[in-house]
Amino acid sequence: MTGVLDGKAAIVTGAGAGIGRAIALALAALGANVVAAVRRSNTGEETAALIKAEGGHAIAVQADVAQELAVQHAIDQALAQFGGLDIVIHNASSGLSGTPAALAAITDQMWDEQASVALDAAYHLARASFTPLKESGGGRYIILTSSQGLHGSARNPVYTAVKGAQRGFIKALAHEWGPYGITVNGVAPAALSDAAAAYLASNPAQRDAALAQFPLGRIGDPRTDVGAAIAALCTDDFRYVTGQTLCIDGGAFTLQ
Repeated sequence: MTGVLDGKAAIVTGAGAGIGRAIALALAALGANVVAAVRRSNTGEETAALIKAEGGHAIAVQADVAQELAVQHAIDQALAQFGGLDIVIHNASSGLSGTPAALAAITDQMWDEQASVALDAAYHLARASFTPLKESGGGRYIILTSSQGLHGSARNPVYTAVKGAQRGFIKALAHEWGPYGITVNGVAPAALSDAAAAYLASNPAQRDAALAQFPLGRIGDPRTDVGAAIAALCTDDFRYVTGQTLCIDGGAFTLQ
């Protein structure tokens, strides 16, 4: 497998399914060596197997990225296996992120769970990866955030809060790391999961209402729309883009 990311090493958190797996596959398709950092080893092994089946190179590392030592272990594995680290993509999110919750129903535990994966993990990843990203000569640090962190949402105020905080972290790191040639960006995606596709297929009214939110007339494919765009952001063609939150969402954010 050859491509514009040949020889680059990438770590993707939450790469065991969904958009994370799609990003890992898209990076590998451009030649990157991928570390799938996952909480459940079996899901990471599945992602690595899919990449290898397409001729790519990947390993799976079990890691709770909310824990500093687990993050350092994942980074160490990337360095040991591939000799460096060029790309870090923080995609993992709490299982509570998609659960609607009114403020009065949110507990400290619910807050801590979501903040630890969105913010603590982003912090641990940044601390652990800075030196190898600097040494790469053109590192990429990308956080998957959400349009809810841009326009606000009452659906889950914790999710909105941590996603907004991620955007501030992205901007701060872009300023600090720019002199070292490292770009730092956020991505706010919209992609159709298999479960959502099945649901919409059996509910035409819901499908039509959902599609009406997208000027391009469709909800994005995790790999060919979102994953491919993120992989492109990791190439030299985007070396002059930093500190941004890019909405890869078919124009949906323009309607909000």
